[in-house]
Amino acid sequence: MIRIIVCAAAASVGSVPVAAQEMLAAPAAIAAPVPAAVMLVEDAEPALPKGAAPGFEPPAPDGAGGYLTPNRGLSGEETTWHLRVALNVAALGCRGALVDGYNALLTAHKAALAATADAVTMRYKARFGQGWQAQHDDAMTRLYNFWALPPAQTSFCAAAQAVLAEVATLAPDALPGFAATALPRIEAPLVAFFADYDRWRTAHAGWAARHTRAPIVAIAAVTRMRMGPAEP
Repeated sequence: MIRIIVCAAAASVGSVPVAAQEMLAAPAAIAAPVPAAVMLVEDAEPALPKGAAPGFEPPAPDGAGGYLTPNRGLSGEETTWHLRVALNVAALGCRGALVDGYNALLTAHKAALAATADAVTMRYKARFGQGWQAQHDDAMTRLYNFWALPPAQTSFCAAAQAVLAEVATLAPDALPGFAATALPRIEAPLVAFFADYDRWRTAHAGWAARHTRAPIVAIAAVTRMRMGPAEP
């Protein structure tokens, strides 16, 4: 005859074997898995600055938080001429009221700008001799391209507008002194873009490093190491 023994429901936990007690214990709280979508947002690929291209190369850093742009190390005459070029590019690219402002600059400061052009030409002749024209043309082409940088145009146009508004109040002989302070201001939007781009490059390099797949050979090597002593 088979005897069936039924344990009372009220039996104390202490009378249950230790292994059974562990099974009866309340399960520990389990952290909810982080949704994949949230993880992707937290480590999303850094976005390029507006209007920038991945292969863009800013000017070299100067080691002091700035950049070695074409506007570094200029003489007084070159500073005035570089400002004129910047305002010329603004008038051509930004249009609107800047066209009238730039034409007013050419009229009011005609003599000063002519003297500046002559001084810049003489400087190139002294520096490069018979090859000065090619050097001058190349430098001016690079300067015009520098000011026409597309991603910075909105801020550049605003800075040029402010500078031209001040130019309208200058005395005819005050342009050179004004250029020394105005040139850095009109260049500031471009420098800000360079800094934004460099921050993106740094962030993107870190992101890419985190998302680079390990080489297949390395994974295979780890797998073989974990096979244990029975491996051939």
